Amino acid sequence: MIKKFLSDSIPKFFYEFETEEPFKHCSLCNRELSDSDKYAVEKVLKQNKKINKAEIVYEYAMCWDCASEMGDEISEESKESIVNLYQDHSENVMMKLDYLHRTEKYNIESWLERCTFTGKETRVCGEYSVSGIIEGGKLLYEHSPVVVSDEFMEKMQEVLSEKTKEFLDGLKDELIYSPSEFNDIINSPTVGLF
Repeated sequence: MIKKFLSDSIPKFFYEFETEEPFKHCSLCNRELSDSDKYAVEKVLKQNKKINKAEIVYEYAMCWDCASEMGDEISEESKESIVNLYQDHSENVMMKLDYLHRTEKYNIESWLERCTFTGKETRVCGEYSVSGIIEGGKLLYEHSPVVVSDEFMEKMQEVLSEKTKEFLDGLKDELIYSPSEFNDIINSPTVGLF
């Protein structure tokens, strides 16, 4: 059974990498994020084979207002395709969520081990993203945190319209400031957040 559970605090995984503190501002509108706000955090990680560890490529926090506005930018064709793709993988999603909620594994490590949609272990992903919803200064365990493997990212890219891909690429460029360094990243911001 899926239920809403709020952690005692925000796990350090969802802290801003540079400051090692919770995000203070929306990465898009720069609005201050208070402890009472609801916002999303996404981190994209790539495996560094030299040190055998995943490293953060980019991260951002997005206030709920900006996330809602971004959702309006996704084409209707893409929205329908995304819903269908999620439905195709709903059994994996529900099994993972049911297990984690039933066993009350409300520690971040349990939620980050595998892709939410495919079950692929993150340690074998070349790249993956993790997104979570922060509500009232706490991590919301419900349908999130969501882990998206490189495999599922590719599937998502296949179903997005060109208009949506262009929008997400522009958003990624805006969020990471140095787009040329990250041209090989499969993932644009995770559409499911919007």
